Amino acid sequence: MNRVAGIFLLTITSILWGISFLFTKATVENLPPSLVAFLRFAIAMVVLLPFKIKSGKKLVKKEKIYSMIAGGAGVTLYFLFENNALKFTSASEVSLIVSTAPIVTLLFYDIVNRKFDPSEYFGGFFALVGICFVIFNGLFSMTSSFWGNILAFFSACSWVLYTYYFEKIHGKFITANYELIKWGTIFLIPFCVFDLLTGKSINFNHEVIFNLLFLGVPCSALGYVFWGNGIRLFGGKTTNLWIYTIPVFTFIAEIMVFGNKPGLLFYIGCLFVFSGIVIVFRKELKKSKLELADKTKNP
Repeated sequence: MNRVAGIFLLTITSILWGISFLFTKATVENLPPSLVAFLRFAIAMVVLLPFKIKSGKKLVKKEKIYSMIAGGAGVTLYFLFENNALKFTSASEVSLIVSTAPIVTLLFYDIVNRKFDPSEYFGGFFALVGICFVIFNGLFSMTSSFWGNILAFFSACSWVLYTYYFEKIHGKFITANYELIKWGTIFLIPFCVFDLLTGKSINFNHEVIFNLLFLGVPCSALGYVFWGNGIRLFGGKTTNLWIYTIPVFTFIAEIMVFGNKPGLLFYIGCLFVFSGIVIVFRKELKKSKLELADKTKNP
């Protein structure tokens, strides 16, 4: 798959994940957060299983360990933190705090690799400023919760670990996504059992079933495949910049659902977000072209 198609799929994923906060918020009001995560990814496993079987590819021992860690971080921990955060605060606020993941990713990768690129931080902070403009547009929740915010930030940290370990799995694309979702779903089982034994309320209805199907098929099965493809094409640091667009799409969805009218700062913020992504992305494209030219000269 070429890079233009990769950019398109990342954008589609950002839109889906931006909207998903509203669906998750509505669903955790009827089901325990752990059960919402478990059912969501159980559905994704069913969808991906035929493609995994058709690929016929298997992971080696080291890749299995990487997929296990990626699943535990990017599925189990991420959605336990995010879904519980949504019990305390608004979808837009959780989406905003999760959008700190690109900055945390930059720091984590640079500390691990001992290599710092100022332009990446410039673009990253540029996008973060844009998110702040969006928030100061007046849509920030007045029911802000300290614990909800902390849980949302832990979600961002969990996503960084998912990105780092998924990037270590080369090739075997569908199999790697299926395996990490499988392990993430398995690790959720004890939390589901605990919530069920402690008598957490369960209210299945048509809306909940529809929400779970939306979260499971396009948001999880397709979303993780599209996002993983972005990591394969552009690397973890660059791909995670698209997370900055997710709060924008969440706010747009809330505007459409609740009828809020955005002010000028919203549009300025959107401009900053996409400008920051372009700054870093152009740098990464230039870097990859230089690496390709070097390989051509020295095969």
